[in-house]
Parts: sequence; structure tokens; C-alpha cells
Amino acid sequence: MNVLQAIRENYRTLTKAERQIADTILQNPRAVLECSISELSQISGVKSEASVVKFYRKIGLTSFQQFKVLLAQELSKAPLEIVYEDITEGDDTITITQKIFKATVRAILDTLDTIDATSLEKATELFLKAKRVFFFGFAASAAVAFDAFHKFSRLGKHCLFSNDEHIMVTLLANAAKDDLVVAISHTGETKSIVALSKKAIEMGIPVVAITGNGKSSLAKLATVVLVTNTKETKIRTDAMTSRIVQLVILDTIYTLLAVKDPSSIENLKKSRLAISELKY
Repeated sequence: MNVLQAIRENYRTLTKAERQIADTILQNPRAVLECSISELSQISGVKSEASVVKFYRKIGLTSFQQFKVLLAQELSKAPLEIVYEDITEGDDTITITQKIFKATVRAILDTLDTIDATSLEKATELFLKAKRVFFFGFAASAAVAFDAFHKFSRLGKHCLFSNDEHIMVTLLANAAKDDLVVAISHTGETKSIVALSKKAIEMGIPVVAITGNGKSSLAKLATVVLVTNTKETKIRTDAMTSRIVQLVILDTIYTLLAVKDPSSIENLKKSRLAISELKY
């Protein structure tokens, strides 16, 4: 079990006191290893040890000792000591820059540590078999979906993209079982994305979901789920860093697809040649 990932996945379901405990752990997990249950409650600013008990039970653990052992094992595997730090009003430009860059690196490393390789392989196979690939997303996720639309088109895949609900519905109405829907939603609770994905599943069309919540409505119905691992702070939302991690996940599938499909490299060469004619 990945303790830090479990905390982030359950963060939205925690009470105010439990979130204070979660924030204390996520901000400095190594320091928490030296704490007793009473010390953790004190530095987290909660009233009693009972809040800590409720916290670790909510993330699926049975004892404080189990929590510390699993956390210690997780931290021993960490490739790099970079923590999530919140932005404060007194931070100067250099400090803010360092915190933002480090948070992004941390999100990528955390996702690398928790992403399921089998799910990546399944997603790649679905891309490989798909006659057409539909990329759906709104807001920040729309930017990721458009980037993927452009990227996979260069490999010769027949791709379609939209961040307009009416166009999404129209495209899906004419989709077939040998197509693929890629639904990108950080929360996994965007009503239109969930509804479209559910419709695709009912039509027999597989759905690859890229989301920051492995327990979300989108994740529960998708054929393959790829989960980003990020943390929200007071100023910087977790959607800011999840956008970068979503791009990295799609870059990984893009590369896996290029390796598995010999025609992809030839198509990429053709794309590069065509683009070169548009430049001086």
C-alpha cells in the first residue's frame, strides 16, 4: 500500500481535522516517522488522538504502527527528497519558482511510483487496435486532450478532439465499437465527461480514463484507468501539476505505441516532412 497516495486519493473525503493531519504528513513525511500518535495530533493542531485514529482508519489502515511502517517503507524507496510546499505571502520570486518546479517534479515522481504498468500496457493495446481515437476534456484537461490529438495524429492515428459538449455528443453518436474514447478529467466528476464515457461503454466502445481520483465516477466505469498523483495547496491547485503529469502519461503511451507499431515511425517521418514545408 502506498500511504501518501492513499491520503491524496481520500483527501476530499476527510474532515477538517483529518485534513490538518494529512497536510502535516504530506508536507514533511519523514518528520512524522519520529512522532508518537499524541505528538502527531499536537503538531497537526487537532484536539485529540482520536482524530488521528479516525484518519488512519479512513485511509484503510488498522493501527498507527502499521501507518508508520508502511510510510517508512515508502520513503525508503523515494528516488529524490522533494516535498510539497505551500506558497506563503512572504515568499519571493525565487522561492515561489522553486516551490512550483519542485511540486511539479514531485508529482511526476509520485505518479511514476504509483502508476500501474499493466494499465499502461492495456491502454497502449487499445490505442493500437483503435480505428479512431476520440479525445475529450474540458478546461485544463482540454489543453491536454488537444496536445494528444495533435501528437497521436502525427503517428498516423485517426484522431478527433473536442471540448464542446454538443460536438462531443455528435462525434460519439457516430462512433463504432472499434473506436476508442480517451476521457481526461482531473476530478473524474465532470458530468459531461462521465455521461459521455458511460454512453461509450454502453455502445461497446472502450474508454481510457486519465484522472487524479482512482475512486471517481469516471474511474469506476472506464475500461482502463490511469491515475495521476498530485497534491493541492492553498494557492496552487492540484489541477495545475496534474496537467503536466497527464501530458507525461500520454507521452508514455505515445512512445509505447510508436515502439509497437512499425508503421508509426514511417507516419511520423511523413508528418515531419509535411510540417517542414511550412517553415523557412
